[in-house]
Amino acid sequence: MRKRRVFFFLLAALIGIATSIGYGWWLRPQLYSQGNLSNLRSDYRTDYVLMTAEIFKQEKNLEDANQRLQQLGSDSPERYAREALLYAGQLGYSQSDLQSLADLVRAYSPAEAATITPEAVQP
Repeated sequence: MRKRRVFFFLLAALIGIATSIGYGWWLRPQLYSQGNLSNLRSDYRTDYVLMTAEIFKQEKNLEDANQRLQQLGSDSPERYAREALLYAGQLGYSQSDLQSLADLVRAYSPAEAATITPEAVQP
């Protein structure tokens, strides 16, 4: 009786696993077109811009930063950088993160460099 119970338990588990894999892989697969960067929430978008700003801080290559930020959508990369700086200030990002974002924004508009400081975006 015990062997029979274990057998049916394992059989049910295998059927369940096979059914769920079949459903996920063949009936309802996740399409990659549904996962592009323009669909990110604003907090994740801010994190993405922050990662781009940290790479820019290391490499000092504005063209690479432009290419990364243009993947977020049709707006200008400068706009994404500015929005991320403001949003990061509202969420209480660390001073070093705000500095990285401010440096990226300054790279886009050097004429306004004196007015953009991390302290200006603190809540």
